Amino acid sequence: MYAGRIMSDVAQEHPEFFKPTPEEEAARGAGFSSVAAGTSADSPAVETKPSNRTTAALVALLGGAIFAVLYALAAWGYSAAAWLYGSSSAGTEAAAFIQERSLSFLLTPVYWLTVFAFTLYFVLLAILVNTGHWRSFVLWGLLVAVLTYATAIGAGLLTVRAWTLTYSEAIEFMWRGIAFNPLVLVAVVLSREIPIWLGGWIALKARKYRDADQRAVTEEIAV
Repeated sequence: MYAGRIMSDVAQEHPEFFKPTPEEEAARGAGFSSVAAGTSADSPAVETKPSNRTTAALVALLGGAIFAVLYALAAWGYSAAAWLYGSSSAGTEAAAFIQERSLSFLLTPVYWLTVFAFTLYFVLLAILVNTGHWRSFVLWGLLVAVLTYATAIGAGLLTVRAWTLTYSEAIEFMWRGIAFNPLVLVAVVLSREIPIWLGGWIALKARKYRDADQRAVTEEIAV
């Protein structure tokens, strides 16, 4: 113990006598390099699975645009039917009546809020399904339709400022004026059909990712 203390004191006073030789430093550096290289070589490479989310989201946004156009056309057709079956005042021109009634509907929350909500629901569904099968869109597209229907009803209550009505008046208006309104039902049909048809397009692209992933797994097993 005493000898070790003496050697420590000598090393502190004359460190030049205890420095390693160049050969020892080179060997030590080579050892560290080999250990580091071995560690990096042993660590497995992180592989990212292919994703279909970007394409799916873009197609869903396209679906929202299609929904908006078809919904507006439905409003125009409903206004034309109203004029044809005598809902307009006497002497009113068809073009003026249809244009005024259609534009007034397009400015209500029943239109723009429903369009926004459907687009949001469809985009979320497309992102969640990702590389899933078409049946996922068929099944979960029903939920999109239900949520869109609920949003349209809520938008109708917002349009008439339901908070100014009594509870019984609001419930009666909801069932008689909104729940079975032809334009609200059109929104339900569109929100059901669009995810099915465009979901097939998304699923077709997703199938390519699944096939590529399956081939990669098969090749890895073969190796």
